[in-house]
Amino acid sequence: MSIVQFLRILLARWKLILGTTLACLVVASTIAMLLPKRYPATARVLMDVRQDPVTGEVLIARGSGYLGTQIAIIRDMRVAGSVVDRLNLTTDPGLIARYESTGRSAEDGGMRAWLGQQIIDGTSAAMVGGSNILEITYQSDDPDRAKQVVGVIREAYIQESLRLRTDPAGRTGTWFKEQTDAARKDLATAEAALSDFMSKNNIILVGGMDSETAKLASLQQALQQAQAMESSNTITSSTRLANDPVADQLSVQLAQIEDELALAGARLGTAHPTYKAILARRNTVQNQMSQARARSQQSVSQLTGAARQSVAELTREVETQSKVVLQRKPVLDELVRLSREVDLKRTQYEEANKRTGELQLASEQSEPGITVMGDPTASRTPSWPKVNQVILLSGVLGFGLGLVAALIAEFIARRVRGHEDLAFASGAPVLAIVGAAPPSPLRQSIRKLLGRRSPQEPDADLQAI
Repeated sequence: MSIVQFLRILLARWKLILGTTLACLVVASTIAMLLPKRYPATARVLMDVRQDPVTGEVLIARGSGYLGTQIAIIRDMRVAGSVVDRLNLTTDPGLIARYESTGRSAEDGGMRAWLGQQIIDGTSAAMVGGSNILEITYQSDDPDRAKQVVGVIREAYIQESLRLRTDPAGRTGTWFKEQTDAARKDLATAEAALSDFMSKNNIILVGGMDSETAKLASLQQALQQAQAMESSNTITSSTRLANDPVADQLSVQLAQIEDELALAGARLGTAHPTYKAILARRNTVQNQMSQARARSQQSVSQLTGAARQSVAELTREVETQSKVVLQRKPVLDELVRLSREVDLKRTQYEEANKRTGELQLASEQSEPGITVMGDPTASRTPSWPKVNQVILLSGVLGFGLGLVAALIAEFIARRVRGHEDLAFASGAPVLAIVGAAPPSPLRQSIRKLLGRRSPQEPDADLQAI
């Protein structure tokens, strides 16, 4: 079939096509007018990004998973049920009659579940592009009622979001409180066992260790100090012997006298009274210097001897105390074990108590991390059905159905509407068209563009008879 044949069919069946199109328009428009209209109402909240003041954990973060969770909470039965309760919808006579007409019973969830599901079906939520603003939408046949319901949905969602954060913290906090109480009892038991053991074995703790071990540590420290002092005294004594100021001064005087004595012996002779006087003075200075050195040596000997005696005594005391400590080693080992057990129980109790406090603070939070943005708004323009779109789509659909109906009718009762149909029906070529007016150049051009010339079609230049 060529395009010319197709157009001839459409022109011949235009009434059928027009009737089908108009019928679809009328039916769709009537249905669109009769369908109950739904008006949207919106309410917005700002999803804040905050950190827990106790743990520093991010409470609200952006992401597809988080946003999907929030939307699921908004459309959850707990939120919808809370809306039903807040609006007292179960006491509305009209809603009660509609519910009873459905034939549902308490086994199906009751009227509250039925109303909640209707609210869920009319609720949607989405993020406003490029922001942390979540927009909640509810559709109803009454714009004022839609505005009221969406406001209550927003309030119920905020409360539910807060409850979902505080309730787990409260339950976990209760469990940790039980663990804290158990840890406190274990700590008290361990401390009592340590105290009884120390009392039975006469153990006194000094600086975190028993008295005997503390005494040994003190003696060892004193021994180290005495040994260090002995070495220091040895160095000091050697320095004092080498640098005695009295002996050094006498040594200088003696050197001067020796020079005077040598000079007097050379000039005056050894028998001269002056020489003998200088000689006597030299002997006196020598005696004084010897006495000074002797006193220094005695002082150094006393100091060194005292230090050595102190080191020896401390060494003996350390050895004696070490034997005492070694004899008490099993007792001290048990003391160390009990002390470590007490430290472990104390650490467990402190950690459990700290976590209990953190969870208690989290369970007492009153900020859901969601900020209300403005009042709910309702549109007076119905979101469904969209009459203009329905009319447009029904017109396109009706026209398409008209085309199909025209083609089906043509194939059922095929007629000859042109020489192309005659050539097809007879199976013979058409040589001329009787009584046909000569085709105009414009018509020939259009036919060349649109027509699909068959071998049986007469030549365009053939004159009509």
